[in-house]
Amino acid sequence: MTARFRLALLALGASMLWMLVRRVGVGVLLENAASVGWMFLPILALYGLMLACNTLAWYLTLAGESARPPFMRLLGLTISGSALNFVTPVINAGGEPYRVAGLVPWLGPRRAAGSVILIRMLNTLALILTWFTALVLALILLPLHGLLLIGVVTAAAVTLGLALLVFTGHQEGVLERLLDWLHRLPVLGRLARRLEGWRGTLTEMDRQIAEFYHRSPRLFFQALAVEYAARAMLMGEYYLVAVGLGIPMTVTDAYLVGGLASLIQNIIFLIPYEVGVKEGALFLLFQLVGLDPVTGLYTALVIRARDLTWIGIGLLLVGVVPHPSPEPGSAA
Repeated sequence: MTARFRLALLALGASMLWMLVRRVGVGVLLENAASVGWMFLPILALYGLMLACNTLAWYLTLAGESARPPFMRLLGLTISGSALNFVTPVINAGGEPYRVAGLVPWLGPRRAAGSVILIRMLNTLALILTWFTALVLALILLPLHGLLLIGVVTAAAVTLGLALLVFTGHQEGVLERLLDWLHRLPVLGRLARRLEGWRGTLTEMDRQIAEFYHRSPRLFFQALAVEYAARAMLMGEYYLVAVGLGIPMTVTDAYLVGGLASLIQNIIFLIPYEVGVKEGALFLLFQLVGLDPVTGLYTALVIRARDLTWIGIGLLLVGVVPHPSPEPGSAA
């Protein structure tokens, strides 16, 4: 990874971070972070623990590689990549090229790209299972009626179907099939023709993704369990915020609110950094579980302060942590 590439990413990330801080307001962020008192430190630490679990899952997927990066190197890539994803407008994927570049010295370009796609798919599967868990809790715990009940049942069925689809992708690969589907769509046919020259690469990545599952299903489910635990752990920050603000929220309520808020934010993914979406979702969800909806706004701002703190840490790592240059003869 060249110094110029890292500096370009740092400049992009820093400018986006400054725009976000200005939009929310430094005073507002500091005030709401201070409102939870010393509980803001456990909230920050919990997010760091989640990132460490994400890294452990990634480390497990690399168990069969002849050259595997050290865990701390992967942790740095995870933290920095997550920060870049946060500040990338619209698609939230700016951190993936950074992670690929960071892996190249050990795995080579193709296997590095396959590894990043694999852990992204595993992360997506864990995220979908988290949504499904929250929807099941909503069906059990909330007094749902009429259209709201139908909507929750439909969402649960859709998320379960998505989970099965992503799981199938882990077993059989999915990238080459996606290219075939693009050819069938009139609007995206031109894009598919441009990507056709990459079919061999996509086939190799599919083989790498499926190889991990078939080589060791036990290791696959261990990595998935770690990813799911990381997601479930993150729901605990809503409980910590509630404790800091003096809100009578149970752990179950925290999981339900956090899981459904994540689902809503991912449905409305086109808005950069979910500006306004997080606050609106938590306002409604707090009301749904019988809590003061205004405290949902406070909670959103505390979590946004946590986000921005970790974005700053990640961008700092992009700027100051050097990455080794690819060794001659590294894997293709």
